[in-house]
Amino acid sequence: MRRTAIAVAVAAVSVVASAGTGIAAPAGEGDGRVDRVLIFTLPNVGWADLDRVELPNLERFFERAAVAGLSARASTDRRTTRLGDGYITLGAGTRAIGDAGVTDGQGFGADEPFGADTAAEAFRRRTGREVESGIVQLGVAQIVAGNDDLLLDAEPGALGETLADAGYSRAVIANADGTEPRGEPPVFRRQAVNALMDEHGVVSGGRVDPGLLADDGHAPYGVRLDRAAVVSAFETAWVSRSVVLVEASDLVRADTYRSVATSVQDQALVDAALRRSDRLFGELMDEVDPGRDAVLVVGPAHAEGTAALTVAALGAPGIEPGLLRSATTRRSGFVQLYDVAPTVLDLVGVDRPSSMAGRPFEVGRRGGDTGDRIAFLIEANEAARFIAGRVEPLALVIVTAHAALLALTWLWLAGRWRAPMAPLALEFDALVLLGLIPAVYLARLVPFHDLGAVPYWMFLVGVAIALAAVYRLVGRRTAINSLVVATGAIAGLLALDVLFGSRLQINSALGNSPIVAGRFTGFGNLAYAALGSAALALAVFVVARIGRPTGTWIAVGILTVVLVVDGAPFWGSDVGGVLSLAPAFLVTGGLLFGWKFRLRTMLLAAGATVVAVAGFALLDLARPSERRTHLGRLFEKIGDEGWSGFATVVTRKLEANVGNVANTVWALSVIAAVGFVIALVVWAPARLRDLDRSTPVFRAGAIGAAVLLGLGFALNDSGIKVPGVMLTVFDATLVVLLVRGAPAAHAGKIPA
Repeated sequence: MRRTAIAVAVAAVSVVASAGTGIAAPAGEGDGRVDRVLIFTLPNVGWADLDRVELPNLERFFERAAVAGLSARASTDRRTTRLGDGYITLGAGTRAIGDAGVTDGQGFGADEPFGADTAAEAFRRRTGREVESGIVQLGVAQIVAGNDDLLLDAEPGALGETLADAGYSRAVIANADGTEPRGEPPVFRRQAVNALMDEHGVVSGGRVDPGLLADDGHAPYGVRLDRAAVVSAFETAWVSRSVVLVEASDLVRADTYRSVATSVQDQALVDAALRRSDRLFGELMDEVDPGRDAVLVVGPAHAEGTAALTVAALGAPGIEPGLLRSATTRRSGFVQLYDVAPTVLDLVGVDRPSSMAGRPFEVGRRGGDTGDRIAFLIEANEAARFIAGRVEPLALVIVTAHAALLALTWLWLAGRWRAPMAPLALEFDALVLLGLIPAVYLARLVPFHDLGAVPYWMFLVGVAIALAAVYRLVGRRTAINSLVVATGAIAGLLALDVLFGSRLQINSALGNSPIVAGRFTGFGNLAYAALGSAALALAVFVVARIGRPTGTWIAVGILTVVLVVDGAPFWGSDVGGVLSLAPAFLVTGGLLFGWKFRLRTMLLAAGATVVAVAGFALLDLARPSERRTHLGRLFEKIGDEGWSGFATVVTRKLEANVGNVANTVWALSVIAAVGFVIALVVWAPARLRDLDRSTPVFRAGAIGAAVLLGLGFALNDSGIKVPGVMLTVFDATLVVLLVRGAPAAHAGKIPA
C-alpha cells in the first residue's frame, strides 16, 4: 500500500509539472502570418438570415473563407446571450457576462459629452485613470465585479490588454443607439467596446459617438449608420499592426425595434439592415489587402430571446475554404465565441494568456462548395433548435415512466395488483424503458427537424418497443440474457458512437447541443451517465450469466474498455466521468473477484483513480497546446494558478449541482428511486435476500452502483440529472430481476 501511495503521488506531481510546461507564454512581439485584423460583427443573425437576402459582398468573402456555426453562449447558467455578454466574452476569451445593458453599453469617446463633463472626466472619477483620447467603458467596474462572482476566472479586456502589450493598436467603430421616446432616459448600446478594451476599460482608437449616425425615416428609431463616416474612421484606424472591430450596428437596432414592429415590418427592417451592412462590408474590404490582412466575420449574440447558432467566417493568408473547428469543439463546422480572441492572437503571432479558455479557429473538413457548407450550417442550427424543444419533454416522459414502473412494481409486490399478466407487463415496461435510451440516440439518424415532432415521438416509442421485444425474446428462458443484451446495447452503442466521432450525441435530447455548447464531441454528462450505469450493470450480468472466473475477467475487460473510451482525450475526454467511473468500476471489479470491502479497498480505488486521471492527462498534455481537451486544459490551469484553479472548478461544479436539484424534473426520478429502495429494505427484505441468493453478484453491483451514483452527482455539473439517468437504467434492471428472479409465493405478503 505504501509503494502504491508513493507511485500515485509521483504520478500526480509529474502531471502538474508537465502541465506547467504546456502553458502559453506571455505575449510575444507578434510574428504571425498577418499584419492587420478586421473583425466585422453581425449581431443577432444566423446563416439562414444571410442566405435569405442577396448579399453580394459577404457572399464573395464566404466563397474564399472557412465558415462555421458559432455558439454564442456566454454563461453556464444562461441559455441566451445578450449583446453585452457576447462582446465581453469575445474580449475575455472565456465565458463572461454583462449586466443586460444597464452599464455594459456605456462606451464613449474620451472627449464625448457625458452629463456636465466629458466621458474622460467621468472615467477619471470612476477609475482614477487619466485618458486623453480613444474610447472609455464607463461601466468597467461593474463588468469586472459581475464576472468575479461567476467562478469562471474571466478577465474582461484580456484580448485588448494582450494586444496592447504586444504593440498592436486597437479600434472599435460602432454605435447602435436609438432615439428613445420623449421623456425616457437614453439607452446606450455600444457594447462593442467591450471586445477590444483593455483591463482598465480603454480602447486606444475608433469611434462610437453619434457622429457615426445619419437620419433615415425608414430605419429603426429613424437612424442608421453613416457609411461614409464609418469608412473614414476605419481608414484612420487601419494602420500597420492593428486590430479593428466594426459592428454592423443597424442589425442591433433592427433587433431591439422588433418589440414595437409588426412581424412583416420586422422582417423587412432586418433585411434592409442586412443589405446596408453588406454594402458597408464591401467598402471596408476595398481597404483590405488579402495578402497580409485577416478578416473575421462573427455574430457576438443571437436574436433577443432566441437561442441559436450565429455566424463565423475567417479569411486570411493560408486559410483554405472549408469548415472551421477549434480544440474546444473538435467538430468541423462549429466554433465558440470565446475562441475568437485566441484566433485573433494566433493570426498576429501573439501568445494567448492562460486566462483564455478558447482555442484558435482551424480549418477542419474541406470539400463541397460554399452553398453546400452554408446549407450544412443552416441544417445544423435547425436540428439544434428542434432538439432543444424536445429535451425537457423527453426528460418528463422518462421520469414519469420510471416513477410509474416503480409504483406498479410495488403494487404487484404488495399484492394490490393481481392481474395474471402483471409480471409480464412489468418486465416488458422495464425493457421498453431500457430500449428508449438507445432509441433517443438512434433518432439522430433521421432529420426530424424537417419531419416534425409527431414523427419524432412515434420513432422513439416504436424503436423502444421493438428493442424491448427483442430483449424479451432473447431472455425467454432467463432474465439475465435480456439484461445482458439490453445494457450491452446502451453501452456498446455509446462507446462505438464516440469512437466514430460522437455523431449520435450531437443534437440529441440525451446528448450534446451546439447551442448549449457544453460539448460538441466526446461524452456529455447524460450520455456518460447512461454509459457508466449500463456498463456496470452489464459487467455484473455477464458474471451472472457466464460464472466465475471467466465471466469476471470478461466483466473487468468491459469496464476497462469503457473507462478508456470515456477518458481518452481523443475519444470521450470526460474528466468527471473518469473521476467517478474509475473508483466505481474498481470497487465493482474487486467485489466480483471476492475482495472484502474495506478501507484498503477504498484507498486502492482512490489511488487507481488518480493514476487513471494522471495517465489521461499526460496523454493529453503530450499533444500540442492548441489541441488539448478539457483534461489537459484543467492541468494547464493547475500549473498556472496552483490548486486554487482546481478549487475554482470544483466549487463551480458543486454550485451548479446544488442549483440543479430544484430546477429539473430529474430530481423526481431520484426521489422515486430512493423511496422504492427504502420500501424494499424496510418492508420487503425477503425479496432482496431472495435476489441475492438467486443472483450472487447482485450485491457487488448494488455497492458499485451506489459509489457511481454518489460520485457521478458530485463530480459532474449536470447535478441531479446524472443520478436520474443512472437510476433509470439500474431500476429498470432491478424490476426485471424482481419480477423473474424471485419466487412468486411472496406476492401479497408486503404492506401496501
